[in-house]
Amino acid sequence: MDQAILRSGTLSVVNFIFCFAGPYLGLLADILGLSLRSCRRLHASAGAIAVALAVFHAAAAGTAKGRLDLHTPKDVFALVSILCLCAQVIPLALRSVSYEAALRMHQILSFAFVYGLWRHASSADLFPRLYLYIGGALFSTTSIFWLASISYRNRSGLSTARITYDNGAIKVSLQLSRPLKVKAGQYISLWVPWASLGSATQTHPFTVISWSEKPQKHLDLFIEPRGGFTKNLFALSDHGPTTRRAMFSGPHGKQLPVHSYENVVMLATGFGIAAHLPYLRKLIHNQNGRATSTRRIHLVWQIERRDVGIAAQKLLNEALDEDKLDGEYNLRISIYIKSENINEVKFGDRATAYSGEIPLADIVSSELRERRPESRTVISVSAKVAMRDALNDLLWQNRRSNIDIMYPAYQP
Repeated sequence: MDQAILRSGTLSVVNFIFCFAGPYLGLLADILGLSLRSCRRLHASAGAIAVALAVFHAAAAGTAKGRLDLHTPKDVFALVSILCLCAQVIPLALRSVSYEAALRMHQILSFAFVYGLWRHASSADLFPRLYLYIGGALFSTTSIFWLASISYRNRSGLSTARITYDNGAIKVSLQLSRPLKVKAGQYISLWVPWASLGSATQTHPFTVISWSEKPQKHLDLFIEPRGGFTKNLFALSDHGPTTRRAMFSGPHGKQLPVHSYENVVMLATGFGIAAHLPYLRKLIHNQNGRATSTRRIHLVWQIERRDVGIAAQKLLNEALDEDKLDGEYNLRISIYIKSENINEVKFGDRATAYSGEIPLADIVSSELRERRPESRTVISVSAKVAMRDALNDLLWQNRRSNIDIMYPAYQP
């Protein structure tokens, strides 16, 4: 029994090493060469396994000893550690209400857990403490690297963020102190310390919607106003455009290889359009330079109200204006507006608006019918969970159709 208690506790600490491998999951994903989505899954999986082992360790130890001795520091800090683990359900519940508040609570509880674990294991054998040393050294190393990269990006001075509110969307144009190369689909973690009283401790990841083959002097962001940090940005821009000093880390994330497909379908709901805009620019730029195998691009976008579409209309028109290879139009945009009862109408220069929800089955059937035989198709999805699940079910039914699916880092 004693061996089971020791091994479960040791294995729990080993799994927690990955959870504390870095101060920011985006940085850890970059180091490991993973997508942010995959890194989040690994973080959650390692955490779940570690918690299960810790609970078994505590239950087995409690059964063997009979009761906790709260006069003994080892038992007191064991209780503190377990309570901190159990309290992690609170930030999970708060995540949809305030991302920043949930993140900070998750981090505070995590560090309190580590402190309790350190005090609990201080009188244990070498190996549990050795794993804590390894985890601490790993966290310190990645933290130093992260801070050094932020200092390097902002070494010529702070950037200037011009913040505007336009038809239900927040637009941020970040003027950099020096040009920066950003790949399509990458994101930055933005910090605007003077946005509000509590914003000095708040950062938030945003996809960079601008793209250029050369290093950029301005980074454009298209943001959904919700709670927390984005609510502060909305408050700043509600009465007109404003500017604030800002810092950022990044760019983070991987570029999806959509350019290697002949047919590209982009599905988006709401502000998921932000994840596709840089890919649109890159694909059309490569088409004009004959540097890609992509021949057909179809952007399918579902919005609740017309105002969000109006806010993004200029951005879409700019992409359409560049789509003029040999006088042909290779990009098609279909917009579905749920709140309006309309027939098929033009929306902007070459986009078409429809009423209702995206008919996924019709979109997939149309793609299979119109594409060149034996050509490859990718569907890039930045949409709500219900649409992602429905699309996965549909593609499973058509699993021999040579259609791949990819997910950008940002999912609404």
